[in-house]
Amino acid sequence: MDMIWQGRGFGRNVWDRLQKISPMEFLILVMIKERPCYGYEIINRLSEKFKGFWEIKAGVIYPALSRLEEKGLIQGTKEESDRGPSRKRYEITPSGEEALKEIVEKFDREIDFFQNFVGFVDDHLCSSFEKYALKRTHFMADRIEQLTKLAKDYATSFLSPEETLKILRALKAQLESELKSIDATIKRLEQQKSSHELPKRIKVE
Repeated sequence: MDMIWQGRGFGRNVWDRLQKISPMEFLILVMIKERPCYGYEIINRLSEKFKGFWEIKAGVIYPALSRLEEKGLIQGTKEESDRGPSRKRYEITPSGEEALKEIVEKFDREIDFFQNFVGFVDDHLCSSFEKYALKRTHFMADRIEQLTKLAKDYATSFLSPEETLKILRALKAQLESELKSIDATIKRLEQQKSSHELPKRIKVE
C-alpha cells in the first residue's frame, strides 16, 4: 500500500556533515539501536508492526541499510552461515548514536506537526463527511483503552517512581472528568430521545 506521507526527512539543519535521514532510515536506526539486527529481521519486525498499512519490501530495506552504512551511522559485519550464504549483522556506530540522540531531541516537534496535520484534516473531513466522522469516532473510542495502557506502561517502564505517580494521578483525574462529561451527555441524549427531540448533531457537555 502506498503511503500518503512521503518525502519528509529527519535531521534538517541538525548536522552539516550529514544528509537528512528518511523516515525509513530513522526506523531502521531506532531498531538497530535497540539491538544488532540482520536485514531479514528488520523486514519481519516492520512487516508485523505495519501489517495492513505498509508493505515492507527487501528492495527498500537493503538500500536504506547501505545508505546508513555510507553515512557511517551503522556498521555491517558479514557472518558465515551453515544454512546458506553469508549474511550481514548490523549494529549502530558512535556516530549513529550521536545522530539518533540529536534527532530524538527534536522529534517531539515532528510529532506535534503530524498531530496538528491530522487534527486539521480530521476537523474538516468530519464536518463534511458523516461516514468519515463515524469511522474516526469509532477508531478514537477503540484507542482510548490502548492509549491509557500505553501511558501507564511507558511511565512505569521508563520514568522514576515519583514522576510515574504524578503522571498516573493526573491521568486518573482526567479520565474521571471525561467520564463525568460522558455521563452527562448520555443522560441528556436519553432525555431527548424519550421526548423525540434527538438532534442531528451532539454537543458534548
